[in-house]
Amino acid sequence: MTLSLGMLRVVELAVEVDGIRVVKRASLEIRRGEVILLLGPNASGKSSLLNAIAGLPRFKIVRGDVLLEGDSIKDLEPSERVKLGIALAVQHPPKLRGIKVRRLLEKLIAGREGSIIRVRREIERISKVLDIGELLDRDYGAGFSGGEMKRVEVATLLALKPRIALVDEPDSGVDVDSVLLIASALDLMIEQGTEAILLVTHSGFIARHVKHDRAYVMLDGKVVAEGSSTRILNLVLERGFAAVKGWR
Repeated sequence: MTLSLGMLRVVELAVEVDGIRVVKRASLEIRRGEVILLLGPNASGKSSLLNAIAGLPRFKIVRGDVLLEGDSIKDLEPSERVKLGIALAVQHPPKLRGIKVRRLLEKLIAGREGSIIRVRREIERISKVLDIGELLDRDYGAGFSGGEMKRVEVATLLALKPRIALVDEPDSGVDVDSVLLIASALDLMIEQGTEAILLVTHSGFIARHVKHDRAYVMLDGKVVAEGSSTRILNLVLERGFAAVKGWR
């Protein structure tokens, strides 16, 4: 993939939930072909920023803009953003009683693959990548472990094949085997056409197993640092998040 600046840009964004400012000032840029880490301690605004980019209604943008290839998308509905190729894997996926995992994946894949045979083949491929074969005919999230829930959530991203994947803490509360499977799936997404990934983590654990390019750090609702993901991650692990404030 050719590198082009500014595929997705977040410009001086401020976000509120129920009148409370959860993102105070955030600017970042995602380029084609990149995997970007968004690091920070708990409650620093990382998840809120991703939710605002995806357009979730509770997360109200009160200042700034979100630009996709130069065009503002901040007023678009979440479904419209999905059509533009922006997809979110949330930190705490909901349980969907009465909806089988297989059926949900079928609906997502059918939107881009007309053939039933191709849909079934794609589900088989995804189930092997994430080892979810035994979960396909169960209600989405019903009795799933933390690792199973996160693997199924990432499976929905593979089914959508988005241009930009927003992945919120896939390593939180997850066993090592699941982290390894998810990391492999994220690498595969880039290889198979996803143009960029914004990956949120506060532990940095999954970053040991997935290829990445740059990192941003959030503290107290603000993006405070940006640079080489390897250098920032090493500094954070050695000295903590405060050590990278203002670092570029």
